[in-house]
Amino acid sequence: MSASEEELIGHSYTRARRHPLVIGKLPGAGRLPGGPYTITQVMTMVITFGLLVMTRDLWAVFGAMNFVLMVLVPWGMAWALRFARLDGRDPARAVRSLLIYSSTPPQGRLAGKPQRVSRTRLATATCTVRVRSTERSASASAPVRAAKPAPALVRKTRPARSSGPAGAARSAPKTGLQSLLASLDER
Repeated sequence: MSASEEELIGHSYTRARRHPLVIGKLPGAGRLPGGPYTITQVMTMVITFGLLVMTRDLWAVFGAMNFVLMVLVPWGMAWALRFARLDGRDPARAVRSLLIYSSTPPQGRLAGKPQRVSRTRLATATCTVRVRSTERSASASAPVRAAKPAPALVRKTRPARSSGPAGAARSAPKTGLQSLLASLDER
């Protein structure tokens, strides 16, 4: 058989390596009848026995058979629970997982605390543009570092157009920003 014709077989031993905590060995190296029992089975036996004792007035009409029922019913439920599996787990662990899942916050947990998503809000900002004229920067008192003023946009101005019904002429722009804005208005 060549390498391309080989059949690949995968094995998983995870379930065989998982050893549940069991109760079933006696100190004298003996075993409990029907054991070993998992914690879930022991809890089922205890709870079922307690419910049978509390509701004895409802069902205890069999005389001496009442004591046999009080032993066989809890043991039978524990024995049936041995074979019950939900998603490969015993029912108590499956119910525990379901309770944890249902109590988890929708956004999850962060450092053990529920993660909260803050409400969205509108971000507002303002922007202020201040235009410095060259006259003001020259008359300023001795600056620590002499800064050159930004070069102004030099643009040839067109003859002023008449605007409006009265035919008033626009005045020539004074700064580079005003000339830029004026050129945008003319387009």
